[in-house]
Amino acid sequence: MNHRQLRVGGIILAADSASRLAALRQVIAIDGEPTVRRVARDALAARLQPVVVVVGAQGDGVIDCLNNLDIVPVENPASADGAGSSLAEGVKALLASAQPLRALMVLLANQASIRVGHMEKMLAAHAAKPDRILACGRQRTLRLPCIFPIAYAQELATLHAATGAQSLLQKYAAQVDAFDLPEAFLDTDDPDEGGAWPSQQTKPPTEDGAF
Repeated sequence: MNHRQLRVGGIILAADSASRLAALRQVIAIDGEPTVRRVARDALAARLQPVVVVVGAQGDGVIDCLNNLDIVPVENPASADGAGSSLAEGVKALLASAQPLRALMVLLANQASIRVGHMEKMLAAHAAKPDRILACGRQRTLRLPCIFPIAYAQELATLHAATGAQSLLQKYAAQVDAFDLPEAFLDTDDPDEGGAWPSQQTKPPTEDGAF
């Protein structure tokens, strides 16, 4: 099956709080464009539809960066409790959509290295095995972006704050395929002193990278 024949919804997790630079990482500009807008625009270009952007307590500033984009903003008042609740809110918003979906793709708003071409390659890989879960993998570590068949949506929608999608990846390990995407493992922290983004260093998953 061609990936363009699959109807895949997108969830962009953009609910993390201010960073050590006292700014939301997802609104810091890269080449003049806020990171969250860059990710959302690429998700739409990859034909994810609908695209839900989950924001937290400081969500107004994030949503302001998404003007004129065909996205669905969702506020998670419990975002500080953990990424699991934000993912659950995003899934519930997708399930409330009138459009029948075959799968959902979960992205981080501050993964600046993930571009539309990467998303399309993941979608193509998923289309070849649409009943399996696809997650970015390296040395037995799995990270976002991740694609779940819609059969897992109800379970994702009941995730607790402290238990993100990682719990499902472990539970259904036999159904998970690892996708080789080095960009998913680049440092998504703040720009370095020279202004480079992202750093070309690989770090262990941070709280925002854990899902």
